[in-house]
Amino acid sequence: MHNQLKSGAERRAEPRYPASGEVSLWQDSPHAVFSGRLLDIASTGFRARHGRLALTSGESVNFVFSGRSAVARAAWTRILNGEAETGFQILSGNGGLGNELS
Repeated sequence: MHNQLKSGAERRAEPRYPASGEVSLWQDSPHAVFSGRLLDIASTGFRARHGRLALTSGESVNFVFSGRSAVARAAWTRILNGEAETGFQILSGNGGLGNELS
């Protein structure tokens, strides 16, 4: 049987959990400060909706939410109704969410 592409939910390596609240984000180069709304979290990343339409896959951002700060990489971004929605992979800092999700 041929390999078939898995659906988005099946490709995820870890479960995601609904989340809400504000996330503060900023980039050093190009310099940009923006805020977003959390949509869901996982132990190594999160998804947020924000107004930074120029954010592209592979770009790094600093973030702060729920007392956690770290650096994350934009894994993907899509534009919906004039807002950006981005999946972020946490790279470093104390932003790992593993303990919070237990």
